[in-house]
Parts: sequence; C-alpha cells; structure tokens
Amino acid sequence: MKFKFVAIAATGLFCVGQVSAQNNNYVIKGTIKGASSGKVYLEHENENKKVITDSTVLSSEGNFQFKGKVVSPQFYSIKMKGIKNPSTFLLENAAITFAGSKDSLNKAVITGSESQNVYLGFYNGPWKAITKKAGDIYQRLDKVEQGGKVKPDSLTRAGFDGEFRVLDTLNQAAVKDYVSQHPGSVGSAAIIYDRFIAYPNFPVARSLFSILSPKVQKSLIGQQITHAFALDEKTATGQIAPAIAMADKDGKIVHLSDFKGKYVMVDFWASWCGPCRKENPNVVAAYKKYHDKGFEVLGVSLDSNKESWLKAIAADGLTWTHVSDLKGWANAAAAEYGVKAVPASFLIGPDGKVVGKDLRGEALNKKLGELMK
Repeated sequence: MKFKFVAIAATGLFCVGQVSAQNNNYVIKGTIKGASSGKVYLEHENENKKVITDSTVLSSEGNFQFKGKVVSPQFYSIKMKGIKNPSTFLLENAAITFAGSKDSLNKAVITGSESQNVYLGFYNGPWKAITKKAGDIYQRLDKVEQGGKVKPDSLTRAGFDGEFRVLDTLNQAAVKDYVSQHPGSVGSAAIIYDRFIAYPNFPVARSLFSILSPKVQKSLIGQQITHAFALDEKTATGQIAPAIAMADKDGKIVHLSDFKGKYVMVDFWASWCGPCRKENPNVVAAYKKYHDKGFEVLGVSLDSNKESWLKAIAADGLTWTHVSDLKGWANAAAAEYGVKAVPASFLIGPDGKVVGKDLRGEALNKKLGELMK
C-alpha cells in the first residue's frame, strides 16, 4: 500500500522564540534538539518527484529559519541528511514554529499553521477511534488466518467483511462530520484526499468535496482532488481504457492494444505491497479458471528494483504478461490511470472499454462468470 505520512504531535515543546510573518509570507523558525551542525532542507513533492525548495545551515544551538511564500497551503517536509523520517506538514503563509528532535524529527511539534491544526485535529481525534476498531478486527482476522497460512471458511470471512463494511460507514461519517465543521480549511481537503482519493472511493470524495468552500476547492490540494476526479472519469465504466506501452522483463514493449478482442485485467501491484501479494492467489485462481475462455492479465508493477519484481512473480506463480518501467510511484501507466494506491485493477472488455474497476476476490470471479457465460 502507499501510506500517507501523518504527523503526530510530540508531547514535549521546545522554546524557539517569537516568530512573526511578514508581507503574507511564511516564516519558519525551528529548533532540532540534539543537533548542532548540518544542513536542514525544506522539501516539496511535485508530480511524484521530491524537490528541494530551500536549505540552510543549522546553528550550533540547533536553530534554523526558512522564509518564503506559497500559493496556498501544501504539504512540505523538513529533513536532515542521516535522519530517515522527515517531518511533513501543511505549510501556509504564516508565522510557524518547529520544535523537533534529531532522534524523532517526524514527531516535531509544529504550530502556527491553521491548516495543519485542522488536519491533525482529525487524526488526533476521530481517526483514533476508527483505527482502534480497525486494529481489533485485523488482529482477530490475523489470528484466524494464522498469519496468512490459513484461508477462513466462507461464513467466517463473510462475518469479517460485514465488520469492515460497518467500519467503512463509520469512517465516512467521521470524515463528513469533521469536514462539515471545517469547510473553509485546506486541512479538510487534505483529509478528503487521504481517505478517499489515495484509497479511492470517488463517490464519497465527490460528496465531501462539495461541502468545501469555493476557495478551498480552488486551492492546490483542491485542484489535485479535481484532477483525480478527471482521471477517475477517464477510466469510468464504458470509457476507452488509456493506452499502455511498457517494457516487459526482457525489454520488449507490450501494448494494451495487443489484448484487443479479449477480456484483460490491468493489475497494478508491487512486490513490496502486502495486500497485493495477498490478493495474487485470487487473481491466479481467476486466471486459471477463465484464461481458456479469453481472459488475460497484464501486470503493471510499481517496483523500482527489477530483481525484487521478478522474484515476486516467480514466488506467487504469476504466469501472465508483466511490464514495468521500474520507476516506482512515478510509473507512467499508473499516472495515466490515476492509481494512488495498490492493489488497483481495471477490467477491460474486448472492445477496449472499461467494464469494471478494483474487482477483487469473489467479486472478480463473479464478474468474469457473468461476462463469459
């Protein structure tokens, strides 16, 4: 899965002095406890690429400062070389203080950004109740599955699926209630992106997006959501699937059009994705059952390491066609299809039109059964 980093406020707060914003710019004054040298970087992600916005040398007392201007609140990270987890937060034009530690930079206390306060308010509040319930369900399911070694019987699995549906309803209600309380904050837009764009549920995302103020809808994060909507419509049922041309493991270019006349599932996955690997046996079973009737699978890997990719293909017995540009999340086909999380799949009909999305387990088997009577 692709996990969105969520900053959690640390319990301690370090004094960094008074900060004042000037001319509607941002001023970040920070302290990194335990650090007395080295460079500090302000980083921003742009089109899946990390871009260094600014850098400065840390003072002997562990202090630093950044000044600049953003068009609208966006996620930025403060990082240092040698420290694995940066501190990611919503930066806006305001007086901001940053109080962190060299040992736990990702737990820094960040104050002054209203958008960040709203964003964290959800994760430090309503979201904790959701994750607590989810943790309980997953623990019990893992116990039944004995760490993935045992497949639950249909009745047991149905019971867990019912619990997950209830949990999803609670999740939707919690986000809707919170966004309704903060419709004028970009922090709310970021929450919608986290919960229903990164982990796609576009009908819910569209409903929640309509609650946001026009200004927030037009913010940079609002524009990212709007762009995701456009990509979703591009791959909606009945639409011609976007073209794919990508190299297989031997360097041969494979085209999605090569499968015209057959039902083909474009399966986005990765060797490092646990849920993908758990779903693979279901895809293998469907492939064996329907391949002779005209069903194909085109595996598109979001790996960046070829050896890991090929090893996973062999280990999971994935005997269909596989392609990858080995660019990880910057995979060209994933960008065309608007893939923000894996596993993700698109079932394409013989005429090249989308007939289903994210069909997993029994849902895939049922759909293929209907199509190939």
